[in-house]
Amino acid sequence: MRQKWVVAGWASAAAVAVAAGIGAVALAQGGTLDPASEPMTQEEALRELEQAQSATPGTSSSPEVSPTPTGELETAPSDGAGTNEQVIAVDGGTVMARCGADGRIELVWWSAAQGWRISSVDPGPDEDAEIEFEGDSDDDGEAEYTIACVDGSPQASAHADGDDDDGGGD
Repeated sequence: MRQKWVVAGWASAAAVAVAAGIGAVALAQGGTLDPASEPMTQEEALRELEQAQSATPGTSSSPEVSPTPTGELETAPSDGAGTNEQVIAVDGGTVMARCGADGRIELVWWSAAQGWRISSVDPGPDEDAEIEFEGDSDDDGEAEYTIACVDGSPQASAHADGDDDDGGGD
């Protein structure tokens, strides 16, 4: 008889341990047993922001969503460029530049690649624009570019004093 109580006790302890493990997993997943969800892409986040702004007109606390961003971005957008615009991938990051009707260049947005940061930028509009990327490690060095309009299309050229640059632009 004593053996039955020992087996029942062990079975009860095992059941409690399994239930506690399931509860801990559910708590770690945000309180549910549903599978973990994937993070939103940039496009999904922008779409959600646009929907939230259109659903609540007149609120000033929501950030404004611009279809053509300007300035430094965390990552390069996946949408393409217009006819007088060019997305240029270079050592150190990505830049979108636009040629104006007057032949002046303007950097629309820029984004550093992983392991790089932007140390300086002259976005124009001017005869040329400049951007300098700096590697996070000493091995990466610097990548400096001048971007100008050539036949109405933005073109990047590497500065001669940059470390192991190959011209880097399109």
